[in-house]
Amino acid sequence: MSKIKSPVGFIVYEGPSVLDPSVNIAVIVNRVFGNATNGKTGALAQSFIIRTDMKPNEAVRAGQDQAICGLCPYAAGKGCYVSIKMVCSVYAAYKRGSYKTVPAETVGQLCASLVEIGVLDGFRAGSYGDPAAAPAGVWAAMIEPVRLAGGKTSGYTHQWTEKYAYMGRTADPAFRSLLMASAHGPVDAYLANAEGWRAFTTYGSAEELEAAGHVAMCPASKEAGYRKTCATCGGQTACNGRKSMDDRRVNIGIVLHGNQNVKAKALEANRKAQDAP
Repeated sequence: MSKIKSPVGFIVYEGPSVLDPSVNIAVIVNRVFGNATNGKTGALAQSFIIRTDMKPNEAVRAGQDQAICGLCPYAAGKGCYVSIKMVCSVYAAYKRGSYKTVPAETVGQLCASLVEIGVLDGFRAGSYGDPAAAPAGVWAAMIEPVRLAGGKTSGYTHQWTEKYAYMGRTADPAFRSLLMASAHGPVDAYLANAEGWRAFTTYGSAEELEAAGHVAMCPASKEAGYRKTCATCGGQTACNGRKSMDDRRVNIGIVLHGNQNVKAKALEANRKAQDAP
């Protein structure tokens, strides 16, 4: 894909977190112009949910990332695989004024146009942070045009259940058609299904994943041989939510990943999440 000289990125939402209205957040969309460098996702536009008042690494160290991550078991440095250094770069650019404030609808139409001409493959909701920290309408305004243009979308939320919802704020049901429910183990996945979601579930090993029912291994994972990226995925394994209550596609599973330290923390967080009521 050819690259286009372009703005660094866009601010599509600034305001109170839905998860904790006392904290202001920003939703940043970047890597829009065919310059995505994530090998797993491919050329998807990326989006980051950040606190506007605190550096991401400081929020993690202080355990103050609930306004953007809810009660994700991997939050507060307990196993999240996302590079916090990368997120800090996004935050620094935000503070420098490098991003232009643009309505989400405009960014959605831009991404759709770039999909149509082959510059972009789609859109990723929540490269860092939980999309449910911002209103569902913000995300629908970007995801739906991209889908209509034939682009791929992916996104995940822990807020499908009060178990992971900060201050009891579960996700708007409108997210069910936009995002996957982030789950931990087969019981979590089935509970998410009962609530009307398709689930994206983490497992401690490939054997544990294969023993679970109604689940397909993420084709972009190491265990699946990196057969696809999110940009080339589709059909039964697409992480694009549940189209309707008649959508019977399988849940998706992935084996915990990251460096040895991150994976050890994530394994412990998974164990606690599965033991919790």
